[in-house]
Amino acid sequence: MGRNSNSLQHELLRKVLPDIENNKTSTAYKRHIKNFAKWAKGNGYKKPESITVEVIQEYENYLENDPRNYSPSTIHTYIAPVCSAAGVSMDKIRKPKRSARSITRGRERDTDGQPIAQNLQGRRQEKAPKYERLVALQAILGIRRNELRHLVGADLINRGKSCYVRVRRGKGGKEQYQYILPKDAETVRQIFSGVGPEQRVFSNEETNNKINLHGLRAKHGKDCYNYYAEMLERDPAAAEQLRALLLRRWDKGHEKLKNENPKAWAFQRARFISDMDDRPYKLRGDNLRKAQALGLPEEYNRLALMLVSVLHLSHWRLDVTATNYLIQ
Repeated sequence: MGRNSNSLQHELLRKVLPDIENNKTSTAYKRHIKNFAKWAKGNGYKKPESITVEVIQEYENYLENDPRNYSPSTIHTYIAPVCSAAGVSMDKIRKPKRSARSITRGRERDTDGQPIAQNLQGRRQEKAPKYERLVALQAILGIRRNELRHLVGADLINRGKSCYVRVRRGKGGKEQYQYILPKDAETVRQIFSGVGPEQRVFSNEETNNKINLHGLRAKHGKDCYNYYAEMLERDPAAAEQLRALLLRRWDKGHEKLKNENPKAWAFQRARFISDMDDRPYKLRGDNLRKAQALGLPEEYNRLALMLVSVLHLSHWRLDVTATNYLIQ
């Protein structure tokens, strides 16, 4: 790779890496930006200021037409760090839509809709007393393996009657607070009981396993959705209070955008408010066909979906929650 592509790679990484603390994410971003810089050099784009929406769209088209037949999820993953470094919203890039059909990690099923018998070691470990605490927490917390590995006693946060678990370095290196459903709060407190403030909740031996933790995260997402959907059906008046809670979360998490680009902040805020209105969230395309094949609901409560997305899965996307967690 020539000096120009190295220079572009360096400048893009300089813009994006300071905000990332997670080593795995950092390594992935370096690899994807290196590949982009090599492509950019070959197409005459040598300076950071030349990386526009149109250029990233050209790169997306290149990936989409690659003979290796990249999946929609892979294309999203490859262009995400480039967009972040260039200050371009992913929403401005036309790309194949990720659907439930293309997502199989830990969730493959046979023609009858039953999980395929695989990862037998992980299935045995899931039922072993040695991993009982870890499985119990993951079933009601639903975070990633590396996040479980780094939990310490001080990460249990009690705020009045509410209970949270702090993930100090979540996806992208961001701190996040996972809300614990009231019915699960006592179980979480018992698991953290006796753990010192800076003591790891789980030993390396406990976290070193083949258990399908992502499958437990998916089940957790469904459980949380059912909890909120039933709550809102019993008490529709609670909707406005819950929307206000989510909007406060959104405002706090987007203060930087508000200061740097008020127009984009206002647009995204309005869209967020719209995403949790009273319209049902209706499945379409592959997601609809998969739901029909599995006998799953074809539409969902938007507000319940958003509560799961923000409070439990730590992102802001209804489609991600539906595709990755509910239609499985």
